[in-house]
Amino acid sequence: MKTFKYIYSIVGMALLALCMQSCFQDLGQDIPFDYPEQPEVNIYEGQFAYFSFDENYNDKVGGINATVVGTPALDAGKEGKAYKGAANSYITIPATSFGAEFTATFWYKLNTTPDRAGIICCGPDDPAAGPNDKNNRTSGFRLFREGGADSQVIKLNVGNGTEDSWLDGGDKATLKSGAAWAFIAFTMNATEAKLYINGKEVSKASVTVSWKNCPVMTIGSGAPYFTGWSHLYEGSLIDELRLYNKALSELEINTIMSPEDYL
Repeated sequence: MKTFKYIYSIVGMALLALCMQSCFQDLGQDIPFDYPEQPEVNIYEGQFAYFSFDENYNDKVGGINATVVGTPALDAGKEGKAYKGAANSYITIPATSFGAEFTATFWYKLNTTPDRAGIICCGPDDPAAGPNDKNNRTSGFRLFREGGADSQVIKLNVGNGTEDSWLDGGDKATLKSGAAWAFIAFTMNATEAKLYINGKEVSKASVTVSWKNCPVMTIGSGAPYFTGWSHLYEGSLIDELRLYNKALSELEINTIMSPEDYL
């Protein structure tokens, strides 16, 4: 009996030693398990959404899932992939939580076909108008382009709840056909809206945005609520779209556009 007790004791001590060795290895972080790497995402002050379009149309920060209409695509972008529109196609996200201050920034590669398009739009329905004639601009915003085969002007329209204001930068807001990627930003606060291209202010207006009856924000088209002037699908590329619940300053916009210059 004593022999068996000695054997049991030796076996028990050996198992205890192995257990202690494993514990000390864990404490030393010598763990033979490969944890999946998390994607690195830069989040700036006030940012609540980030659409990289590298893998899908969903937000990587706030978990906003886009609703896809038609057959948009993902194509080579400024970084990784980018959103590329198609006829009768766009994506939408809920706009019900947008606040008194708002900013959107993104990279944009112009395609002048079609010759006009809604880029990012958020407005109210016009129930009395047909699906191709909706043009209620009393609230929300409409960022769009129009022009010809050689160049396009980027414009912003903002509604205050009863009427709308225009931000038209003319030549300062004009992109040429075949131009390189442009960085576009627009901001809205309690007193004014501003439009920026490549870090420079190109237009502003004294207006306070209202989100009255604005259920969704559309990316890649004027549809479904800004169709009356045929600002429909966007054949250009949209990449690195970020949304913020604050009106960014010009310095902040330039920092996001060229972070390497501000490290």
